[in-house]
Amino acid sequence: MKTVHSFYKYLFLFFSLGLLAGCAATKPVESVALSSPIYWNAPDRVSALLIYFDQLRLLSSVELARETERARKSYAKDKSIFYQLQYALTLSVPGGDNRHAQQLLEPLIKEAGQSERALHALAAMVYTGLAERQRLESALQIQTRRADDLESKLEALKEIEKKMMQRERVIKEKP
Repeated sequence: MKTVHSFYKYLFLFFSLGLLAGCAATKPVESVALSSPIYWNAPDRVSALLIYFDQLRLLSSVELARETERARKSYAKDKSIFYQLQYALTLSVPGGDNRHAQQLLEPLIKEAGQSERALHALAAMVYTGLAERQRLESALQIQTRRADDLESKLEALKEIEKKMMQRERVIKEKP
């Protein structure tokens, strides 16, 4: 089971790097400036979304909140796959609303037809990454609780040892 997770982790990394390498090999077709501090310069929509996500990571929490609201409004006006994925990306930045992002991505993964295939593949990749992040966060919480339990047990054992040593001293002091 662990090797299967490792395989998927490496597969995810491979596809991510492949997408990024493909972006670097092409010439930019257009440059679109948004009202926010994010600028797009990409040859296609998938590349634009990858660059967009890369720039989202660099925003402060206030700027990210503004950009998330802007993406939400864009998606509310135009329910296209592109804006749905854009909004999900703003929510998927670490510290964002991963569950909401997954809810936005689920329909894209389920319908995965021939149209907009690259966007559906990107949605599946982001969804998989979010699911893995959620699994790891859950495992971390479990391990943290376990470590806390072990620490409290160790403290209890130390206290027992301390009391035993005090009793031994009392016994040795009595004639």
